[in-house]
Amino acid sequence: MSTRGVVSARGERAGTSGSIATTDPALLSAVEAASLLQSRELHPRELLDACLSRSADLDGEVSAWVRIYPELAYAQADRAAQRLSAAEVARHGAAPLVCGLPIALKDLFAVEGLPLTASSRVLEGNIAAGNATVVQRLSEAGMVLMGHAHTHEFAIGSCTPQVGNPWDTTASVGGSSGGSAAVVAARFAPLATGTDTGGSIRLPASVCGVSAIKPTYGLCSSYGVIPGIWSRDHVGSIGHSIADAALLLGFMAGFDPQDPVTATAPALSEGGYPLVARGGGNPLAGKRFGLPNGVGEALPGALAAVFEGFIGLVRELGGEIVGVEMPPLPEGMLPGDYIEAGAYHRQFSGRTADYEPMSAAMMGGAIAMLAAPVSEYWDFQRSRAEYQRAYNRMLAENRLDCVLLPGTKLDGVKRPENVVGDVEWANYSGAPALCIPAGRSAETGIPFGVQLGGRPWDEAGLIAMALELQEAQPIWREMATLSGAPRQIPAVSVGTPGEGPDPTNTDAAPAAFRIVATTATDRI
Repeated sequence: MSTRGVVSARGERAGTSGSIATTDPALLSAVEAASLLQSRELHPRELLDACLSRSADLDGEVSAWVRIYPELAYAQADRAAQRLSAAEVARHGAAPLVCGLPIALKDLFAVEGLPLTASSRVLEGNIAAGNATVVQRLSEAGMVLMGHAHTHEFAIGSCTPQVGNPWDTTASVGGSSGGSAAVVAARFAPLATGTDTGGSIRLPASVCGVSAIKPTYGLCSSYGVIPGIWSRDHVGSIGHSIADAALLLGFMAGFDPQDPVTATAPALSEGGYPLVARGGGNPLAGKRFGLPNGVGEALPGALAAVFEGFIGLVRELGGEIVGVEMPPLPEGMLPGDYIEAGAYHRQFSGRTADYEPMSAAMMGGAIAMLAAPVSEYWDFQRSRAEYQRAYNRMLAENRLDCVLLPGTKLDGVKRPENVVGDVEWANYSGAPALCIPAGRSAETGIPFGVQLGGRPWDEAGLIAMALELQEAQPIWREMATLSGAPRQIPAVSVGTPGEGPDPTNTDAAPAAFRIVATTATDRI
């Protein structure tokens, strides 16, 4: 399959479609589908039809969708078709590359007039009062909203127990963006949004065999997204390949006056993020990859073999592996995190019985933590600032381009157990991290991914390295075989918006105090 000519996330020309197969449009990657949409060889309605049909036929055991919005989606597909028409292109120039692409939203992103429930009984009947900034941007670019995908309740855990892993529906999809990863892995939609507070994008990506990007803190606005822990909630993207995830991220990123942290991000280059590998014999020559001491030794044998194979691939492509020691995580993490979670969930303190039992216990503890001395919170944030600088020093002193870590620690975790991994480093540092498929376990058949982490604001550098790895070993093209298990997915039309004022129709305003990403390395 060819993606010639598709070179940047904000490029104005999709290029030639080459030999892209269109037997079932739902099986196309986002970049492939974009090429066909731009060349008008594929109509947005055809692509949407294929994704909705596949979802209806196969989501019975996966159960990735909370709700779908066919009426809205077809209206958006028709508008996308108009924008992609020869007349509109002649009048206004090429359409954005995401125009006409279907997308799933994690059930934390507000869409005006549509339900927003965080996959919880606590928010049954809640209707969003407005659009999340990211949703507004994607809508303006011509994307087609298919529906909301399940999250672990309020993004609290790392299992998403409602959802079955497309590779084995008895296995966990991880969390909390498990529904988003499952939608993409099952080929129900080519793209999805997620959030990552403690690995919530990367863990599901690893076990579902998809690619995901948790960008630098502040690159994407979190306005209109139900918070988990506001100072480490990262809004990110999920796609089949890293090119897909980069394509989506390029249209999500940018300054938002409603989320002042986004003012700390450098402007995205006009060309956006790279989408095509350079290729050649040693495309990673001169790149130094940090390998934290002992990370491979803790893996089960089948995953260790995949991880070692990935490291071998890095070396084959010219990359240098350097042993490093990751800095210890900040002190006082639990009180600090609980205080922020409690600040949001105290509005539901009278509805404890509506939470799932595990969530109820955690949120009860979080609300109680609000009575802790303020000094505990400030001490935690100071420790976190020290950690950010220690992480940056590790990269600088070892002259690293990135660090490599396993995407998960366990093999074939069953529902409803949590998927775990070394992930918090990227949330507390605020640095970018992505996860790409490295292979599948020879014991369980469940996918296993590898994380690449870099310097704050160096998404482009990480993406470029991942593109070379996926070009050399396109494991992301492997597809789960789903049994014919139809499902009548709840379908909803746009209704009267909630009262607000926050787009989520809940009290989701963060504190004025917000930590920011930094490239500083000095001790404090």
